[in-house]
Amino acid sequence: MLISVSVGPPASRLFHCLRLAGVLLGSISLLSSCGSEPADTKSGSTGVKAPPAAAAPEAAPLRVNVFLEYSGGMKGFVPRGGADKPATEFQQRIGALITETQVSGVIADRKYYLCENAAPRAVPFQQLRDVVQGEVNQAALGTELPQMLEGILNMPQATQQVSVVISDFIYGPARKSDFSQLPNLIRTSIAPVSQKQLAVAVFGETSRFYGTYHPAVKTPVAKRTLNGEKVPYYVWVIGPPALVARYTAEVFKNAPAQQAFFGLKTDTPAFAPLLTKLTDPKLKSSGGTVYAENNGLTLNPSDDPVDFSVGVNLQELPAAWQKPAFLAQHMRVRLPNGAASVLPNSVRLLTDDERSGQPVLAPYTHVMRLRVSKLAAPTATLSLTLPAPETPEWVAAWSTTNDNTPAPRTFGLDQILAGVRQSYPSPLPAVFTVQLSLKNDK
Repeated sequence: MLISVSVGPPASRLFHCLRLAGVLLGSISLLSSCGSEPADTKSGSTGVKAPPAAAAPEAAPLRVNVFLEYSGGMKGFVPRGGADKPATEFQQRIGALITETQVSGVIADRKYYLCENAAPRAVPFQQLRDVVQGEVNQAALGTELPQMLEGILNMPQATQQVSVVISDFIYGPARKSDFSQLPNLIRTSIAPVSQKQLAVAVFGETSRFYGTYHPAVKTPVAKRTLNGEKVPYYVWVIGPPALVARYTAEVFKNAPAQQAFFGLKTDTPAFAPLLTKLTDPKLKSSGGTVYAENNGLTLNPSDDPVDFSVGVNLQELPAAWQKPAFLAQHMRVRLPNGAASVLPNSVRLLTDDERSGQPVLAPYTHVMRLRVSKLAAPTATLSLTLPAPETPEWVAAWSTTNDNTPAPRTFGLDQILAGVRQSYPSPLPAVFTVQLSLKNDK
């Protein structure tokens, strides 16, 4: 049964009417207009219509440049295959990535480049795909890592577009003294990242390798011949934060588990209270009361905590960050002159049926349950924030100071990414913050 109540009457009168209806009808199911699940009658959720969510800004078109390092050190990832020779992990994943980039409708313009020992060279998609498939005749010597990154970011319009860089990121400088300056060299080479407040996403993967392996550390041998041993390669995505977020969420659909993000921010997502319990029905209810008023919520947590559900659209986050476990671990609630939290086990994805069956749910991808246990001031603003995670632990595990013996580790990876991290303030800026006005109904 749907009960429609106009917003605005005093809380005591409103809830007296609801309790009376419950007495008269015996058992009543209070439904919000934005969901089909029953509201928690014990918590006093009214079922009144929640404030409308602000319309999400129109997404800017994605313009993408893909850069593949075309060097002898990369050739082993792309052996010439056949019916009896399965593709390497590199060929499978990068083949899928460049194909999705080529055909995706969310991308307005795409260009492809080979990074040789000079400036990046533009090539047709077919030629890049041929290289990934193993149609490589003579690979270049390669460009040193800082110079390669600098050349990519100095291209016209690079800071307004998404640059996808595919490389093993092995740094073997001709001048050995440069090893000691690795973080500084990286930071200098990606100067537009800090100057233009760009984001950098790093994805790590291992792949079988066939051919000549060129380590950064040249002793005891300068190079080795490998026959299927696994070594790492990386995909970097660089560009304006919202565009990087969109590319990693909507295009890089088969991204590996090893991910690191720096400076990632999204547009303010659609967000609104739903005033219906769309989370786990086993969650213990609160006894407080809450109703919508003047584009916010009016509540009284003085005697009992107040619980309510909120919807939020997180479709622009990387896929790994959309998982409920990640959000439950990292989301933060701030309430000045009060106390609020995300209830454990309350974060979940809305199903397609829920979003299509209830139009008011359509703007949101996730729902979670918030609890306000204290509100001292007459009015306050509740903030729900996703802080940016720092450099993840896998980076240290994948780093080594001696890569002469092939292994799933990269020379100085922690130092390379330290140079990236140092390009941003500390702490990293939040990925997003949404706010909700609260009024204390004492």
